[in-house]
Amino acid sequence: MGLFSHLRDSGIVPDVFLSLNIIGSEEWWERNVRSYLFWEFGKPPDVVIEIVSPAPGNELGSKLTDYAELRIPYYVVYDPLQKLSQTVLQVFQLYGSSYIPKNDAWFADVNLGLTLWNGVFENLNGTWLRWCDADRNVIKTGDEIAAEKNAEISQKDTEISQKNAEISQKDTEISQKDIQIKQALLLAIEMGLKLKFGDEYVEILSEISKIDDLKLLEALAELCVNNRFSNSSDVLNG
Repeated sequence: MGLFSHLRDSGIVPDVFLSLNIIGSEEWWERNVRSYLFWEFGKPPDVVIEIVSPAPGNELGSKLTDYAELRIPYYVVYDPLQKLSQTVLQVFQLYGSSYIPKNDAWFADVNLGLTLWNGVFENLNGTWLRWCDADRNVIKTGDEIAAEKNAEISQKDTEISQKNAEISQKDTEISQKDIQIKQALLLAIEMGLKLKFGDEYVEILSEISKIDDLKLLEALAELCVNNRFSNSSDVLNG
């Protein structure tokens, strides 16, 4: 996107620029609106960044003068391959009608800064120039924010699954415990029935085995153990 300070301006196209507190076109990708007209936006950009490439670009020559004439408060030269000097990041601040070197990359007027960040960005691992806050924390992109939210949702889903598994495990343990209690009660009932009714106990026990109410089985077991019934109907009727 080209920068134009007046109608007959030939324009200059920086690699990156930042302009806050303006309202841009919703159709910014359209060719006919891909121009930054100072008189429409009411101000020049706040920060301009030039990225040094192998081809000469006059980043520390004519562009210093050009951007100063446009009254852009901050000018940054990013030289990742160190083509111009051993300094990867050079920052300049407008002072009067020209730029002076700035010893940090914090832009107080816009409450943003730049930092060299090592990590993976768009599936590439390397050193990246990124916007940051006053504590040098990088400003996350929309994709990074979405990825973090998805990770949080995934983590919550995992925690819910783990809790459900724990509940299921407890239910299983309770069920197994109930089965063990029922088996113990039926064994006590069987012993009492066998002593009282002999072979007839098998049919009675078969009916009792269908009962799942542990309290009722416990009461029947107490009857059988203490021999508190006179016939089989007493057992089945509790």
